[in-house]
Amino acid sequence: MLSMLMGVFSVVVLMSVWGESLVWVMLMSGLMVMSSSDSLVWKAGQAGELDYIGWSLSLLSFWVVFLAILGSKTIKKVSSLRGVFISLAMSLLGMFLVSFYVSDFMFFYLGFEGCLIPIFFMILGWGYQPERAQAGIYMLFYTLFGSLPLFFLIMSLYTKTSGYMYTSNQVNEVYFFIFLVGAFLVKFPMYSTHLWLLKAHVEAPVAGSMILAGVMLKLGGYGLIRFLPVCPVKPLLLVEMIICLSLWGGLLLSLSCLRQMDMKLLIASSSVVHMGLCIVGLLALSDWGFKGAMVVMIGHGLCSSGLFYLANVVYERSHSRSMAVSKGFLTLMPSMCLWWFILLGVNMASPPSLNLLGEIMLISMLVSWSKCTVGVVMAMSFFSAGYSLYLFSLSQHGVYLNSKSGFHSGGMLEYLVCAGHWVPLNVVILCVVWLV
Repeated sequence: MLSMLMGVFSVVVLMSVWGESLVWVMLMSGLMVMSSSDSLVWKAGQAGELDYIGWSLSLLSFWVVFLAILGSKTIKKVSSLRGVFISLAMSLLGMFLVSFYVSDFMFFYLGFEGCLIPIFFMILGWGYQPERAQAGIYMLFYTLFGSLPLFFLIMSLYTKTSGYMYTSNQVNEVYFFIFLVGAFLVKFPMYSTHLWLLKAHVEAPVAGSMILAGVMLKLGGYGLIRFLPVCPVKPLLLVEMIICLSLWGGLLLSLSCLRQMDMKLLIASSSVVHMGLCIVGLLALSDWGFKGAMVVMIGHGLCSSGLFYLANVVYERSHSRSMAVSKGFLTLMPSMCLWWFILLGVNMASPPSLNLLGEIMLISMLVSWSKCTVGVVMAMSFFSAGYSLYLFSLSQHGVYLNSKSGFHSGGMLEYLVCAGHWVPLNVVILCVVWLV
């Protein structure tokens, strides 16, 4: 694992070239696949260890960053700062691997917050609109202020002990739980702390949106998975308040998705809805909830990244993300319509997909936790399917306003990126069914 980290950061310094970087990331992802072990936890060097949670999220990071670079062909053709873009993408990948690899609080915090710097410069340098600087600063201040109490808590722990590992459970203060949960819920993000995500997605380039939705949001869930067992005192009233806020906030955002006209804003809002279910699964502190949240995070990472790429394909042709303008693509781009249908079907958790397995696990856990949540969960599932169908029908049907302009349905590279998002979502679930 250390050799992979050194390889990633060597690309940043020495080899900021497009094709070679893609080959390098593919090679390291193949090494990551072959590095799996039969044991539940295995040492991956002197400074850390890997289990299947860190291993799967590291593999997801490799794959999403690879697809994000592959899908940014416009930056390769137009931008004169291609090397800087590759360096930022590789820096992000390195920060993700550090976060998923180390077993020390402070090193995890450095990777957890360090990934904000490359994504900020990516939004600032290759964003679409003049408001990108405001969106980047919004993201920085939201996430930094949310996790600042956690930093002081970790520093206080280091003054008491000679280091503090994930396996320790010596602290039992209630404020530890508040600071810990607050830091990761802002990153997830939970409803009421999600505004930075919507602004960042709207202004980010396609690679920034793909990496932000595919991997960066998962750092909040990974932090909760690692840190919650450390805190033995979990205030029941506070946990129930957070669960209720996540559920009702997800329902409200599902309803708001039905009135959105911006494609990227709708897809970003749907990410908050899915992450709300993951928050509930993690805070309910059940084994079924942890596993379901992990499956949903991986499935959502691939699905939302693919949807943002498809929205960018539409934007490159119509130069608008508004569904009032960009509609009628069924007649103009019939091949890409198939990918819209497939990925939106996965987004609404249709079989066979990882999202279906994860949502079944989370919903069954949530209903067993409290039967009062049945109505909210049913409404969330219904409206999730509703806004997915709304996005598909409004973008693919109708008449394009400027239909005399030239269109081509799609290139081989675009089909390759879409297939790279869809194939793992369905192949993995089919392998699980086959093994069961």
